[in-house]
Amino acid sequence: MATYSTGLVVTFDGTTFAEVSDLSWDYGGGPATGRATGTPVFKDSPGSLTLTAYGVAGMTTDTYGKFGVLSVTEGGAALTTNAVCEGLSVQCQVNGVTRYTMTFRFIA
Repeated sequence: MATYSTGLVVTFDGTTFAEVSDLSWDYGGGPATGRATGTPVFKDSPGSLTLTAYGVAGMTTDTYGKFGVLSVTEGGAALTTNAVCEGLSVQCQVNGVTRYTMTFRFIA
């Protein structure tokens, strides 16, 4: 049975994002191999999250480069991890709405 992605709540460093419309995250990456033993030592990319919102709450350039706890609840996409904000994109549409997109990189 399908999971409805309604009621998404996303917070970063104590700020809740308003009117989240799209969210996607990937967790994990390829293992890096240790030189001496040939065994996996760490994940080279723990993952990332991208969210798009119609509300401006939390969507400012002041968030760029910040480290904090990123949390997603509801909508079947639960996640809590440490992350850094990698960027903000703003898309304006004439006679439409402005969409804000933020990208976060997970910190292992």
